[in-house]
Amino acid sequence: MGYGDQKAMKAGLGWNIQSDEAQALSEALFQATKMSGEPRMVFLFGTREYNPSIIQEALRELTPQAKVLGCLSEGVIAEGECFHQGVVVLTLSGDDFAVDTLTSPKELRDPYLMGKDLGKRVLEAGFTAGTLWILVNPDLEVPLLLQGMYALLGPRFVYLGGGTNSRPWTEKKGNGGLVSLAVLQGIDIHSAANHGWIPTRELLLVTKTKGQEVMEIDGILPLEAYQKRIRDFTREDFPRMGAMYPLGFPNVCGKFLIRDPVALTPEGGMKFVGSRIPQGAVGYIMQGEKEKILAAAEQVAQKAISEIREPVFALLFDCVSRPLFLAHDFPRELALVKEKLGDTPLCGFLSYGEIHSYGRAPVFLNKSVVVAVGGKGIQKTGDLIQPRLCPIEAELAILHEISALSLSSSPREFFVELVERAVRLLGVQRMGLRQMVNGQPELLASWGFPNSEDLEREIWKKDSRHFVFHFREGALLFLEAPWELSPREERLYTIFARRVEEILREAQKAEENVQRMQELEHLSLSDELTGLYNRRGFFALAEHQLLVARRSGKRVGIFMMDLDDFKWINDSFGHAIGDLVLSEFGRMLQEAFRKSDILARIGGDEFAVFVLDIDETKMEKMLSRLRALVTNWNASNQYPYSLDFSAGWVIVPPSQAREVRALLHEADQEMYREKYRKKASNPPF
Repeated sequence: MGYGDQKAMKAGLGWNIQSDEAQALSEALFQATKMSGEPRMVFLFGTREYNPSIIQEALRELTPQAKVLGCLSEGVIAEGECFHQGVVVLTLSGDDFAVDTLTSPKELRDPYLMGKDLGKRVLEAGFTAGTLWILVNPDLEVPLLLQGMYALLGPRFVYLGGGTNSRPWTEKKGNGGLVSLAVLQGIDIHSAANHGWIPTRELLLVTKTKGQEVMEIDGILPLEAYQKRIRDFTREDFPRMGAMYPLGFPNVCGKFLIRDPVALTPEGGMKFVGSRIPQGAVGYIMQGEKEKILAAAEQVAQKAISEIREPVFALLFDCVSRPLFLAHDFPRELALVKEKLGDTPLCGFLSYGEIHSYGRAPVFLNKSVVVAVGGKGIQKTGDLIQPRLCPIEAELAILHEISALSLSSSPREFFVELVERAVRLLGVQRMGLRQMVNGQPELLASWGFPNSEDLEREIWKKDSRHFVFHFREGALLFLEAPWELSPREERLYTIFARRVEEILREAQKAEENVQRMQELEHLSLSDELTGLYNRRGFFALAEHQLLVARRSGKRVGIFMMDLDDFKWINDSFGHAIGDLVLSEFGRMLQEAFRKSDILARIGGDEFAVFVLDIDETKMEKMLSRLRALVTNWNASNQYPYSLDFSAGWVIVPPSQAREVRALLHEADQEMYREKYRKKASNPPF
């Protein structure tokens, strides 16, 4: 039966644990399509024992018209069971929803640009809202990917998914980037996420980081910091201890974002999954209690399904570290989730990090269970998250991180870090930092705003969730809270904005100082009259170019020139005319020689030129151009004098290149020989 014959969406679920991947897929797909009919969309999760190429090829043969989103993982989940060998498929049929799949380009490695590329392609496909189901290899920095995506798509979309330590795929041949996603429009989705871990109530400070590694906690190696806080254990025990005691970072909403350490590096650093931890971050070592962790999963499932009036399917992204911690109690977690979901078909996989929309903004989680229920009809409207009292310990951590924020990296890295802090610490749903450039607004940092026009529209809306802080000279910071701001939260937002203002002012002063230094350096290296380099500038730049010539094997040349009878012109017509002649000759030098050549007035009426990658023919052409320019100038000159110059030059191969001073002396000697020849051929009468 074709899906054109069907109206309402239907879901089917099937799974199989045979060792032959093609046969397992065929059996699972047969089970699923008995319930759904011919699918338009297939979610496919398999275990790592299988060959993904065989699965993809088999699926293309079995469902050639369906869109597919799939990956391999440590374990797949079907209903209330987890299989460490097997394949599970969820099929969706019907013609009342739109669907498309995308994969990141293999050649694109920057996670932020990857997110923007995927966001752009979602819009180009015609989607204006919907749900993004994102499968990502956690070798990427997932928060940066989400930041790039959210910059274009904003809160109109729901963001859900999980990390997989293989390359996810779609139905398209030859794909296999680090990110694959399916976008679904026309299906109501409600989701919930939680982890259940609690803080040990002893603050720690991340004092040194390198990429996705933490190199120091409290100024010592991470292993030592852990041993001081928990109990003495060996390096070999760390994978187990890291799974039991992850790091947690609090936000203003009273929640803890967990980051899960996976290994110690040979250098003593601690490696994390899917995300870096910023230097200066303040958090806690978290601890787990099985009953609280199980209760969190049960609450997540209850919350997810309670909002959907007619549930049709459910997807589960369950962190791979949860079964490691729960051990023989992990089946209880799945049973509790399934019990709350009832007859709704459930599938999922063990994930390396989870993606969930916090309010309307995407967040990358660790140690969490995410349940998403799809169907028809959202039963309640309004904010999806409710305010919670911010504990004093969390507020202290937030204040410390705000005060530690600085412009120690490049501007782009700082603005990325600024967004990360605003999202993680303050729970902002959208933010924008803009300045005015030539009377036009320009976004410096954005979270959920694709352009400055969208930001400008929000600035003037009266909304109790909005916070606008005006800086000097038209710059401002816009923050959108997940709910109506309380006086306490507004104070934290104000402190954050004040710190940003201080940093921008410091950056502006630093830029002005650099500009002044460059101007002073330019003045110290330049000739004020002609605009060419002076003697000091010539030697500094020419010595550098001489080193370049030696490394690259190119020949160098130096011209030495002075103006004939310049003293007579200066004495007869005055210094103003003399300055004009010097300035005009400098202009002609710039016109006759290349932009890459070093042109200088090294004293009085003496000029020098350093040229790289030169030969005799090129030298003669340059000199001929200069003589032609002088001849033309004399022809248009109305004063009773004419301009002429004498020149000498020398060319040497790189193997014979001496110091610039020695080469200049040789060129100077050649110039004086030419001057003498001129005098000898034109004796005074």
